[in-house]
Formats: sequence, C-alpha cells, structure tokens
Amino acid sequence: MKKYEHSPSGNNFVENDEYNLLMTSMRVSVSKHLLDDHFTVVWANDFYYDLIGYPKEEYEAVFENQCDRFFRSNTDDWDGIVAAAMGAFEAGELRYEHITRMRHKDGHMIWVRLVGTYTEDVIDGYHIAYTVMSDISDIIRMQKEQTVTYNSIPGFIAKFRIRESQIELVDANERFLYFFDHREQNALVNLNTPENEAALRESFPIMRKGKPVRFTMEARDKEGHAVWLQLNGDCIDTIDRDPVYLMVYIDITDLTRQREIQKETNMRLEQLAFVDPVTGGFNRTCFELKAEEAIKAAPAGTYALVWMDVQKFKLLNEMFGVESGNKVLKYIHGVIRGSLEEGEYVSRTSADNYSLLLKAAQKREIEARLNDIAEKVNHFNEDAEQKYILSLTAGVYYVEDPKLPIMQIQDRANVARENIVRKADAKLCICMFYSELDQLRLMKEKEIENRMRDALEKEQFVVYLQPKQSLRDGTIAGAEALVRWLDPERGLIPPNDFIPLFEKNMFIVKLDLYVFERVCAMLRKWIGHGEKPVPVSVNMSRAHLLDRDFLKRYEDIRQRYNIPAELLEIELTETLVFENPDVLMQIIETFHRGGYHCSMDDFGSGYSSLNVLKDIDIDSIKLDKAFFGSEEMDNPRERDVVTSVLELAAKLKMTTVAEGVETDAQKDFLKGTTCDLLQGYIFSRPVPPEEFERMTFGRTLS
Repeated sequence: MKKYEHSPSGNNFVENDEYNLLMTSMRVSVSKHLLDDHFTVVWANDFYYDLIGYPKEEYEAVFENQCDRFFRSNTDDWDGIVAAAMGAFEAGELRYEHITRMRHKDGHMIWVRLVGTYTEDVIDGYHIAYTVMSDISDIIRMQKEQTVTYNSIPGFIAKFRIRESQIELVDANERFLYFFDHREQNALVNLNTPENEAALRESFPIMRKGKPVRFTMEARDKEGHAVWLQLNGDCIDTIDRDPVYLMVYIDITDLTRQREIQKETNMRLEQLAFVDPVTGGFNRTCFELKAEEAIKAAPAGTYALVWMDVQKFKLLNEMFGVESGNKVLKYIHGVIRGSLEEGEYVSRTSADNYSLLLKAAQKREIEARLNDIAEKVNHFNEDAEQKYILSLTAGVYYVEDPKLPIMQIQDRANVARENIVRKADAKLCICMFYSELDQLRLMKEKEIENRMRDALEKEQFVVYLQPKQSLRDGTIAGAEALVRWLDPERGLIPPNDFIPLFEKNMFIVKLDLYVFERVCAMLRKWIGHGEKPVPVSVNMSRAHLLDRDFLKRYEDIRQRYNIPAELLEIELTETLVFENPDVLMQIIETFHRGGYHCSMDDFGSGYSSLNVLKDIDIDSIKLDKAFFGSEEMDNPRERDVVTSVLELAAKLKMTTVAEGVETDAQKDFLKGTTCDLLQGYIFSRPVPPEEFERMTFGRTLS
C-alpha cells in the first residue's frame, strides 16, 4: 500500500502528537481522505481506529486504508456517504454533513455523524477532504425508541430479536404481558392462521434487513377472544448482527369489524360509482382503472388508446332533445362495445366523447376498424327517409410506455384528435395518430405557460410598430401595434410561437390590454413632445367577447392617459365577424359611441363576402396579402378583383389598407387605384418605437 506522507505543496499530513492527543481525549475522530473511488485514508488520529474497533495496523492490513472495503458489508450506507460527499464537492460547496451507520469490528452497528471539509491540497490528482466523525448511536437509538413508542401509543410494546430463523422476545411492557399472559412466547402473536403466516412471511425478510415494518395480524387474549392488532416496528439496535425491533401493538378490532361492514357497503357504492348513468357501461373512473391495469400488465406497445368524438352532437340535442340525445349516446356505446375483442374496453368519458382501449395494430388497420364502427353506428339511417349522419373523429396514441399515467395517455390521444382537419371527401371517421412532434409542441406550450405571467410582469413583451404609408403623398399616416416577446435568455420569440396558445388559454386578454396601455403611453408621449401623432391600430382577440363589459377596461386605460379616442383603431379579425355578426355589430356600435375607429383585419383571407361590407359598419378594411398572389401583378383577373373591392369600399366611405405588399410592381399598381394606405415590407418592417419616431418625426422622443 502506498503511504502519503506529504502533499505536492509540502504540507505535512502527519498531525503532531499534541493535536492527536487533544482530539482523542475529546473522543472525536479526525481523518483525512483522498477524494478517489475508495476515499483512501491518508491520516487519522487514534480515536478513528478506536471508534471502529480496529487497531491502525490491522485496519491497514485488512482494508488497505480504503473506506469502500470497510463498508463492503453495508454498501447502502457507503453509497449514501459517496453521494453526500461527492455531491457537495461537485456542487462547489466547502463542506458536507452526513449521518450514516457503520459496522463496528464486533459486528454491531453504530450511528455516526460525518462532517467533511474540502482542502486545496492534491495528491496524485485527487483533492483531500478533512473529516470529523462522532458517535451518535445513543442519540439515534433514543430518537427511534421515542418515535416508535410515543407516536404509536396506545398499544402494547415489546422488543424482539430477529434471529436468522426465529423471532425471540427480549422484553415487553406490562400491558403486553397481561394481554398475552406469558413472557417466554417468541412469536409476535399467539395464533397461527393463514393470514398471519402470510403477513409474517412477507415481513420477516424486511426485518432481517433492519427496515421499518407495519402489518396486521390476528391474536387471542388470555380469555381466548379473537382480536385484530396492527403491528408497527422499527430496528433500534443489533445483537451479534441480529436486528432488535421495538414493536408497538394497536388494537384495531372494532375498526376491522367496521371495515368489513364498510366493505360490503362500498361494493354496492362501487356499482353506482363505476357505471355511466347514460350508457350503462363503464364510466370514466372505471375505464381508467381497468385500462391502466391492462396496460401495465402487458408488454409495451400492446395497446393503443383512442379518443373518439361525435361531431356536432350539440345540434342533435337541440333538434331532438336531450333524452333522444342520450339514447343515441347509449346506442353508440353499444355499437362500440359490440366491436371490441377480449381485453379491450370502452367508456363514455364526457358528453359525446368516448375512450377506447384497443389492441395495437398497423395504422391502416386501426383506421379501417374505426371506420367500420362508424358505419355500424350509422346503420340506423338505412330505412330513414331523412338521414342524419353521425360523423366521428378519433385521435390514436400507441402506448409505448406502460408507466405513463392513464390521464396523460388519454390527453395525448385527444391532442392527436384536436389536430384533425376535416376534408370534403372525408370518411365517416377521420383518424389522426399522435406523434413526437405533438409531444414536443405540448412541452413547448407548457414551458411558455410557465413563463408568460412572469414575462408580462417583467415587461418582456414589447410593442413594435409597422408604419402605414399614404399612397397619395408617401408620408406615414398610421401604424399597427404588434407585440413581440423579448426573452432575456432566448432572445426574440416570434408571435406565432405564443399568440395561438394565448388565444386558447385566454391569456391573450391580459396581453391585449397590456399592448393597448403601451400604445396609449406612446401617444401621450408624442403629444407631450408637441408632435402630431398618427392613429395607431391595436388587435382585439375574440376572447374579449366573453365579457360584455370588456370595453370598460379599455376606456379606463384610455382615460387614464387622456388620449383622444379617434387616435385609436380597434382591429377585428375576419373570422370574428363571421362567428357572431349580431353581437359584433353591437360591439362596433359601442366602439363608435366611444369615438374609436374599427378596422377589419385579414379581409379576403378565406371567409370574405360582400355582405360583410353591407352589414358591418366598419371604418376601414385591410386587404389580406392573399389578394396579391402575383409579385408583378400581371394577372388581369387579380387586378380587376382588387380594383373592384377597393372602389366598392371607397363608395362606402371605408378607408382601405393593403397589407403584405412586398414588391414595387404591387405598390405601383395600388397607386393607380383608390387604395388609401400601404402596409408591408416594401415600405417598412415592424420596428421598435424609437425607430418609428425617427421615421415619422425625424427624431427620437425621450
């Protein structure tokens, strides 16, 4: 064995006799170790060897100063020491503390507290740790006895030595002796039953390892009455390597009898709790239990979970009534259940949604099977004069990880279903399969949700302005406020990465108001510096329509900054117009009464109708870039359509804005029309407010 007398820096590791005597007299073990795989002992005082029971020469001969060899008989404790010491060292900490067990030479276990300090000394590339070790066995033993005894009272208390092949009574309190009426009894209880034997057979190996146990056994008192006892035990000592257990007995006879009664009651309640009242089949709770049990009992990839939805079922309820709707739901459930194989399950999980656990197969096979179910569902139409087609959508997730919670499995199947885009020639059941891209998207969305509130509070969302150029004189005649997320770690996050999510989780309401307030603050600054401000448009999400009083919050902000309402334009998307035109007309009237201007964004992006221009009192429309499909505007039909829409809007006294304009040819064409404003990269990209001020006012306003 290599001895280490000096560090590379010349520090002497052999402590002087005076220090050694002092630490030993205080019964404190002091040692120094290499932080290698063995925690090799470089030096130790005399009490180090006294504490573990090995003289220095014997310790070096048997274990070669390698601590891992000393702990070979109790590797769990060694692993704990390594984790504590190396974890703190790698984390850059100066010291560590750890409480563990170690085996004395005579075989009994002792509890010690280790306090280690890292030094800058290095030997053979390994740092040195300075460790102080003290015996705290009495403290730990007392704590365990108090914990087991006082926390478990009332009950009988006894100590048992857990030998290799039997259990030996060591001591007991008077209540234990009175109850069992004996002292020499070695077994934990005095009644042999299959249940007792099974409990003991399960607990005995655990007790031999010195780990806590808790189990229930039946016994008889000295009058022969049967009682039920709950046994709570923990190892408090060892005798010749045999664990010594302190056992506390609690009489739970009355509780056990009550449980038997409750068990019978629960069986009846479970029938009610696990049955869907509409279909008579499994409800969601029962399905999840059975599906999870089946998934975990089978190899990975055995099952696929399907989330199925009946399309436009609310309309059926409105046409024929809820009672008829429930009959249809029961009928669909019956068709699905009749199509299942052994080991497959179905449940109506909510409203018109069903969860199916099917045996996994190729995608085309699952699609064919689900479409076969959809066709059977629609068999009721065969003799009907007026057919009502029930179309289905289904998301499918292959269960590759049986440990995944069933709710998460269902969520993934539902995520796949939500990604379905129905086509005109679609089958009765459209299927979509969950992919890793869905999972990455969910993780990304969750990360954004975790940070969005903090980002808003820290003003990480910034407002950019995209100028609107007058096609008459080339000046900047307005701007659109666009939000950007400037993350200090991730940089500029594109709006498409967070706006759709905020629309779904309703956070867009707070963000819209935040942007509106920033715009009001900018307008107030421009006015305060004597500049003539240009109107600024802000986007309003459909989510605001859920609150009929939402305009009050906008008004409170505007009035706080004292901004003329005509400088603010509210942009509404075209899809919002078509979702609820009657409500929207009322909202536009409210905006107009407040002095605001209203604009329809994305006009022509997919739903446009001339009726919109006739029915909706919009102040301006923004022609979507879809109108400008050719870069050179060399398509006569395209030019005619754009010109006609612009002329019609002009007759209706609507301001027109062409957005997404990117080429000189498009700009030159628009100059020859009645179009008022241009918004696009041909003139300017969205810019920070400072740059917009330089473009508009010729200076940056502080």
